[in-house]
Amino acid sequence: MTVTIHRGTHQIGGCVTEVCSGDTRIFIDFGSLLPGEDGVQPEETMSIPGVTEGEPRCDGVFFTHTHSDHIGQLERILPNIPIYMGETAKEMYLLLNRRLDRVPTLSKTKCIAALESARTYVPAAPITVGSITVTPFLIDHSAFDAYMLLIEAEGLRVLHTGDFRLHGFRGSKTLEMLRKYVGRVDWLICEGTTLSRTGEVYKSEHALQADERAVMERNKRVFVLCSSMNIDRISAFIKAKPDARPTVCDSYQKDILMCAERRHGEKTALYRFGTLWDDKSHNLHRLMEKKGFLAFIRANDWSRELLKEFEDGVIVYSMWQGYLSGKTKNPQIAELLQNRQWLPLHTSGHAFAEDIKRLGETVNPRRGIIPIHSESPAYFKTLFPNQNIVLPSDGETVVL
Repeated sequence: MTVTIHRGTHQIGGCVTEVCSGDTRIFIDFGSLLPGEDGVQPEETMSIPGVTEGEPRCDGVFFTHTHSDHIGQLERILPNIPIYMGETAKEMYLLLNRRLDRVPTLSKTKCIAALESARTYVPAAPITVGSITVTPFLIDHSAFDAYMLLIEAEGLRVLHTGDFRLHGFRGSKTLEMLRKYVGRVDWLICEGTTLSRTGEVYKSEHALQADERAVMERNKRVFVLCSSMNIDRISAFIKAKPDARPTVCDSYQKDILMCAERRHGEKTALYRFGTLWDDKSHNLHRLMEKKGFLAFIRANDWSRELLKEFEDGVIVYSMWQGYLSGKTKNPQIAELLQNRQWLPLHTSGHAFAEDIKRLGETVNPRRGIIPIHSESPAYFKTLFPNQNIVLPSDGETVVL
């Protein structure tokens, strides 16, 4: 078996991993590069014969989750190559792309067509493609319906973590799940996003929720700027709301939340959201004026109008600080908050160093660890001094 990380050995985002065994060739994720300075999306130049060009020579592409740095190049995959993803992830990503396709483009049309034909995961149910078996395991991340993948072939067992965390509401079950259903592996391909972000403070979603409740107890009018796909964060705010003030969002966000509730609300109250008032609701502004509100906003015209109308509302920023300045600045998000007072309440969607170490010790790879999705891959040598840490360059093939 061989592994080639085409992109992601020394950077965050844009991940593309190839796994081969005999005549079988699969890929894990096919992501876009993160935006550069001032939010400019770099031109995509990566080309892989048999996947993006020429005759198809790939038996499947498996997506761990729907963040664009993992799935953003979906439309460049040749049409006859099977793609796989979580059931809820597929529906939510279709909702997003159909909304973006209101002004149709060729790339969006290709993306929607690929999504509509995508095959879906059932957690812990193996999928055999040629000589490779892939088993998806549902994990906690800031994108809903995210997975780790156990890859088995030639008597070897390789765990690809995708993006994960242990400090979310569902993260505490991850190590137990790995001990019960995965056990020891031969190789671990592990994300290390936070290892270069030394300023981030470790905080659990439970601790963050206490802060959220305190803000809403002090303020009747609260805006929250967060990712529309960070369902656990949105749920945390809704559950922390101390009174019957309305929960407000735009119709797209409501569709996303209703998808999560329809598919998962019977299993847990975490994904039951109560009444949601959206931009189509009758007398919405009068209700907000009278009772206060918890409103989820994004960088769109509807949100800007709400912010103008309720200038005394408190704005909570619940996203990564890197979107506001520097090389990863998102101009739309920064513009929305420009000249406004806002309060940061956030914790990472990625595992911190101590949790990466705990996961590595749980699966205790026999042969080694290959870092991915990190600007500091060599830090794995500090975390795992007794492990074989393999640090390939992009495009370099590792024989397992």
